[in-house]
Amino acid sequence: MTSARAGWLAVAALCAPCPAQIWPIPHTHDHVQGLEVSSAWFWISAADRREKTGWIWRVDRRTLRTVVERELTQGELYHPGGLQVAGTSLWVPLAEYRPSSNSVILELDAMTLKERRSFRVQDHIGAVATDGRTRLLGVNWDARLIYRWNMGGDLVEAVPNPTPLAIQDMKWIDGALWAGAVGRSVSQGQCVLAKFDPSTLVLQRGSVLGGSLCYTREGMALYGGRFFFLPEDEPNSRVYAMGAPR
Repeated sequence: MTSARAGWLAVAALCAPCPAQIWPIPHTHDHVQGLEVSSAWFWISAADRREKTGWIWRVDRRTLRTVVERELTQGELYHPGGLQVAGTSLWVPLAEYRPSSNSVILELDAMTLKERRSFRVQDHIGAVATDGRTRLLGVNWDARLIYRWNMGGDLVEAVPNPTPLAIQDMKWIDGALWAGAVGRSVSQGQCVLAKFDPSTLVLQRGSVLGGSLCYTREGMALYGGRFFFLPEDEPNSRVYAMGAPR
């Protein structure tokens, strides 16, 4: 891409992906948010805007049966966001459903979904990612700020997002930060899969995903060399896998 409109992309590739595999996800929790994937499981978060409740659940990839489910609602906090499993922990933010509000970052047991610990943030945090050892990253509403905390929840820094990307979900894997996002500002409406350096937050690659469905509008995960996307709310929620497994 060479136009001025897309000049912020360091490396870009236009593509119209064809899903290699699709899983229907039956649920009644309205608006999907985050997605994580393993060989056996899907983890999904959602905000029920009708009941003002927040949910997270684990799904068997083979049977599509919900194995464990937990309501996360804490008063006005009912918006869980993009999440990541690291080791035996699952990290997910829970926020008020408005910008410039309040959040709690939850560390849950990845299998039981029981809370291990948490810390408060005075902003709406819409997604988190972690290497599981040293740092947590988070983005606020529309990802205008990127936060960095140590594993104890102490704030290290909060810096402006160097790209016009409203990050929806992100994963910190093997020294790279992958993000599913929707463009804002000069990139309004573009559906982008981006790769950042998690230490410097420099954009290393960005791919604009074409087609009639904006795959990166909500949940995104990376597992076994494939990208997984969860863009649709109930009753038509589906997980899409792109690329050949390894």
